[in-house]
Amino acid sequence: MRPRWIAALTALAALTVAGCGGNYGPTPPAGADTVSVALPGDVGRAARLYLYRITSGKTGERLGVGRSFRVEEGRQVRAVLQLEDLVPERALHIHLMWINPEGKAAYTKEVQIRPDDWRHDDRRRALADGMIILDPQRNAFELESRYGVSPERFEEEMIKPEDRRTFKTGHWLVRAYLFRKLLLETSFDLLPMEADGAASG
Repeated sequence: MRPRWIAALTALAALTVAGCGGNYGPTPPAGADTVSVALPGDVGRAARLYLYRITSGKTGERLGVGRSFRVEEGRQVRAVLQLEDLVPERALHIHLMWINPEGKAAYTKEVQIRPDDWRHDDRRRALADGMIILDPQRNAFELESRYGVSPERFEEEMIKPEDRRTFKTGHWLVRAYLFRKLLLETSFDLLPMEADGAASG
């Protein structure tokens, strides 16, 4: 019998490459800023995934929804996964994975929701601190994951062994997995820093 850590590593590799056993629906249109798919009937109604740039300090509105972002000081690319009309008090196991242009997983946010989490205010508040929202009135779930794209990331990468460097410009993927099956996938282009016209002129 294999040690548990080997089994866990094998499962994570399979999750990264193939979605661990298929997916829940067709691949969304490549050009859509917001992608969506129907959920299995025993889970809920629909899921939605999109990327955005910044939250308004005045209104709380998410601004800059799109598929193209630039390396900038203090900037993040922000992914939002929303599940609607869930079966009440549904347990959930979700991964939101950021995959770089070379196909390497750069960051994964994993969330496990238990039925009790929906019923307790203190637990929902604790989850909200991690940008995980449970709304028992609407049976809705929301997860946000942020990936920093400041130029300092390049300097941080240089101190790593070459085979462990993951921050690169180019075409990225963001994949949402539900119970280790691919639920939704979107992508974005991470562009280099904009040239300073004043400095170069």
